[in-house]
Amino acid sequence: MSSEGKRILILGAGFGGLTAANLLQKNLSSLSPSVQYQIRIIDQKDYFMMGLVNLWILSGIRTFKDSKIDLNRLENKGIRYLNDKVTGIDIASKTVTIRESNLKLKYDYLIIALGAEYSFEEVNGFLENGGFNLYDAEQVTKLRERILSLKKGRIAICITSIPYKCPPAPYETSLLINDILVKNDTRDSIEIDIYTPTPISLPVAGAKVSQDVINLLNHNHINFHPLHKIKAVLNMEKIEFENGNRENYDLLIGIPPHKVPEVIRNSGLITHGQNWINVDKFSLRTHFENVFAIGDVTEIKVNENVAIPKAGVFAEAQAKVVSQQIVDDIKNDKNKYSSSRFDGKGFCFMEVGNEKAGYIATDFFHEDGPYTLLEPPSDESYKKKLDFERCKVNEWLLS
Repeated sequence: MSSEGKRILILGAGFGGLTAANLLQKNLSSLSPSVQYQIRIIDQKDYFMMGLVNLWILSGIRTFKDSKIDLNRLENKGIRYLNDKVTGIDIASKTVTIRESNLKLKYDYLIIALGAEYSFEEVNGFLENGGFNLYDAEQVTKLRERILSLKKGRIAICITSIPYKCPPAPYETSLLINDILVKNDTRDSIEIDIYTPTPISLPVAGAKVSQDVINLLNHNHINFHPLHKIKAVLNMEKIEFENGNRENYDLLIGIPPHKVPEVIRNSGLITHGQNWINVDKFSLRTHFENVFAIGDVTEIKVNENVAIPKAGVFAEAQAKVVSQQIVDDIKNDKNKYSSSRFDGKGFCFMEVGNEKAGYIATDFFHEDGPYTLLEPPSDESYKKKLDFERCKVNEWLLS
């Protein structure tokens, strides 16, 4: 063992990484002083902001600048934070290389929580023709200005491929844009179209919830176009789809293609024929000793057609399981160690505008098969969504 004791390295400071870092520090610090350990977390961003805040920036109730929380606050909790880019992972030597000085960090336990990267370069013409990336907070600020300045025309929202983070997000976006346009008194002269490559709105949630979502869209006169996979953006006003259809637009919003970070692709962590890290669905262990992967960087198949969605609540739940396993291992508590299992349960809020949100509850490991329920939009669920973000930020970084 090194002079620092057990070295725990966490790659990525999102939902999963922050949850793991905090729980490990809390649980390990309560052990005997003879238990030596070091927790490091690495992220190339110097701030944290929940992805769901993008929709609040779009709505105008938040700004990007005021929503960023400095990750240096982790140091106050006894967690070493490195603002750097991970450039290499060597499983054989148990080292991670970071860009700064080409430094190699050794680990005893590795938690990979690097999330997914975006790749709009894969969509021919999207960037060249002024498309907006819905998942880029800085672009969302400009997108809001563009929506408010539009007096007539057609807004196209395109899901470019699956899987993507937070499956309800594109539909939330369409409903919030509807709300913006109504308040701006321009809704009657602007069409909203949403295009998806899938046959239903939310395949991961099943037919019933997918129809509930479409009913919400229909109620707000939002046009839903299934089986429309974008092929190319031809110019500043026309999209071509793989089914041969060509559609006009005045404002284009895209959900980008997602891919595993390059450093993961080059690390040997991806099984041949797979696009994401394969893990045990209960323990989140990879095939390598003391190497765990959580959140969006993984693919956990529930059945042939369904995988655990890429969403922060699942990364958080998985981080709790992994953290407990590491603590139990350091304590050499084998009895508890085997009982820490990811249960496949999660939830999210789906905003619809006018300060209302639906609530989606899921159980992907249900004995009768994946189960999802969408509760009707309410003021209460909207307030719970606001409280959720506030509580998590406080728990992870402010308290």
